Amino acid sequence: MTAQPGDSVTRTLDIPGLGSVTLRRLRPTDSIEQLTDLLHRAYAKQVAMGLHALASHQSPEVTRRRVSRGECFVAVVTSDTPGAQSSAAAATDRLVGTIMFQEPSWGGAPTSGPRWFHRPDVCNFSQFAVEPTLQGKGLGVLLLDVVERRARELNLREIALSTAERDTDLVNFYRRRGYRDIETFDWGVTNYTSLIMSKSLA
Repeated sequence: MTAQPGDSVTRTLDIPGLGSVTLRRLRPTDSIEQLTDLLHRAYAKQVAMGLHALASHQSPEVTRRRVSRGECFVAVVTSDTPGAQSSAAAATDRLVGTIMFQEPSWGGAPTSGPRWFHRPDVCNFSQFAVEPTLQGKGLGVLLLDVVERRARELNLREIALSTAERDTDLVNFYRRRGYRDIETFDWGVTNYTSLIMSKSLA
């Protein structure tokens, strides 16, 4: 059984003009529709490149199904609602980032998905997104830190990802983080070849 991390604050990041951003696990009270809209906005850059990732257009139902297959972490900004009479009513969380962590037993059939993902010592992450107006401020790095730390907690040797091979800016971002090229893969639900990358946690 998967060991579940607590719902306590993972890390916070203060962004000028925005305030404190909290990283935590997705809660049942969080809006799947809001999470889906965030994914659509974050993947719009790839859409403009002619790349059609599933996260760029998936429905809330698909988002709900995908987050149920692993541990979904979110970055939230809590703001006060003007005129609210109680602190509970005054606080509202806006989702500004997300990342999905999946253990090696991710549920796919032995013949599905990249071979690398089926290794017993390899976990992976997906649905990695940051609000476009907040990209480049360090929030994405913090989200990656969360899943890499989670992988180390489970004593896994590698953490992997799948990304569009043609999105060279994103590929180079991962390479700077220590991820290396493993193989290419066609998921059958996109219009591009995916690059499987992995990072050693040893």
